Amino acid sequence: MLRSLFAWLPTITRVELGPMALGEASAARPRDGDDALAPQHSGATTRFVRERAAPPTEADLVVRSGRRRPLPGASGLLDVAMLDAAERQSLVCVRSWGRAGLRVGAFGAPSSPAFASRWCAAQATLPPVTEAPRRLVDGILEQLETYRPGVIVPAHDGTIEALRRFRGEVEARTRIAMASESAMRIAVSKPLTLALAESLGILVPAGVTVAGERDVDDALETVGLPTVVKPAQSWVERDGLRRRLASTVAVDRPGVLAAVRRATEAGTEVILQPWLPGAREAVSLFYAEGRVWARFVQVAHRMNPPLGGSSVMRESAPPLADIVDAAERLIRATGLEGYSETEFRRDAAGRPVLMEINPRLSASVEIAVRSGVDFPMLIHRWAAGQRLAPVPGYRTGVRVRWLGGDVRWLRAVIQKQGLPDSPPTARAVGTFSRDFLRPAAYDYVDAHDVRPLVTATRTFLRRGIAKTRHRGG
Repeated sequence: MLRSLFAWLPTITRVELGPMALGEASAARPRDGDDALAPQHSGATTRFVRERAAPPTEADLVVRSGRRRPLPGASGLLDVAMLDAAERQSLVCVRSWGRAGLRVGAFGAPSSPAFASRWCAAQATLPPVTEAPRRLVDGILEQLETYRPGVIVPAHDGTIEALRRFRGEVEARTRIAMASESAMRIAVSKPLTLALAESLGILVPAGVTVAGERDVDDALETVGLPTVVKPAQSWVERDGLRRRLASTVAVDRPGVLAAVRRATEAGTEVILQPWLPGAREAVSLFYAEGRVWARFVQVAHRMNPPLGGSSVMRESAPPLADIVDAAERLIRATGLEGYSETEFRRDAAGRPVLMEINPRLSASVEIAVRSGVDFPMLIHRWAAGQRLAPVPGYRTGVRVRWLGGDVRWLRAVIQKQGLPDSPPTARAVGTFSRDFLRPAAYDYVDAHDVRPLVTATRTFLRRGIAKTRHRGG
């Protein structure tokens, strides 16, 4: 019966949820006056290239961004370009910068909601992050040559790894909103992050690093079950293929072995950690010039995947001293300038235990902006070398929901009953349904910028229907 429910879910959603954001990258078709995207075929791969008679002018960008007043003078056609335009945080940035009067471009996949924003003055496609870093960086360099943005901002781990590899080449043409290499090296490595935190007296999980399946039995004697299987690096490359690895939870030895096998075959070591039952809390900081300019705390009520994935229902929370102090000490010791999100999970005794640092814009940053902390503007000012101003505080109790992710969360917990972080089916359905009655904002929803919501919702529904037909066939 439950499988039947999910088979009809895309159709039900289309009828009953109406304009609510289901939130997913969507197919953005060129509008009149925009550069066309023409498919080119090479073997089994289709790529998109720009077709235009001449480079865009400043007047073109004024028209596309929907502004009536003249744009401020600058050396390039764009003040800032957002990479990874398909990500939710990229749309948040485009809107924030556009409202402030900046000339904003978005570069990324052709199915990016940010392309449809009224504040997106220019758009361009980039090679997928799963391809060779050299090809991705060449695509970025091509757009830098065309638009000459003063700042570029990455939002995806794969793009960040590619930029790190060719950083000098890119920074010869523009500024990258990214911390120093010494800080990034620690932040992207879970073992290095946890070792530094432990030296600072910050509580970390009792994890054991394993190189392969042969080490699992000894590690389980220390860690116990259930076990969280966490890749040492989230973004890996092997045999020319790049992919993101997610943490998983296993309740028995075969499950642990299978998860370890998948990660090690992808080319990374694995950390086994005990599963913690408490809430997941995150501290977002903006650190630069030796001080913290903004702080923001949120609690994730639901995540997809249920263990440590993107938050699909989150709420702004007071700046609790125990996690804020720990996050600030860790960021200062790392020297991680710019935006960061430090994640904690509370143990059975209520103590915060460090999970990881995200040295990039998190997908959940919209809740911070809606609560009064405009991290995108801080990022631009910092990267552009402009003067920063401290953010005194923010509103608590603000709830933001990513509805598309929440639908996936519900499906995942129903299909994976018995695992930690998967509540009983009746409770999950009740929680999911009752939250429609509680005040909350939704990702993608902006009454002054509707097109990204429309395109994201349309693509979510199309993909859901296509998957349903595929299973039925």
